[in-house]
Amino acid sequence: MSSFATPERAVIITTHMMLEADALCSRIAIVAKGKLKVIGTNQHLKSNYGSGYLLQLNLVQSTDESIDAALQFVKDNINKDAEVVTKQAKTIHINLPRDVSIEKIFTLLYSDSAVSCGINQFLVSQSSL
Repeated sequence: MSSFATPERAVIITTHMMLEADALCSRIAIVAKGKLKVIGTNQHLKSNYGSGYLLQLNLVQSTDESIDAALQFVKDNINKDAEVVTKQAKTIHINLPRDVSIEKIFTLLYSDSAVSCGINQFLVSQSSL
């Protein structure tokens, strides 16, 4: 058994890059102005303090009308606060708040109504730290 696997040991890493902390650490402590603000697992911090989810939609067409229809579908059916972050050809990235239901996203985007709006594929990811 490795000496790093024992519960009595810890390795402390300091970084300003949250992406690095997210990849390397099992627990993360955030310090601001010399005071400990929060400590927890990556998932705990993302769930409680993250900005939400990123929804990537791949569309059948790249016209302004198809992009507007897809965004309106998301706003009407998933969350009214959905915001487009980027548009590139047939792909749009939309920010969703963290209180949105993942079940609702998958149910709606696998429905026939999503297909009729021109949504070909989708990807949902949680915000990074």
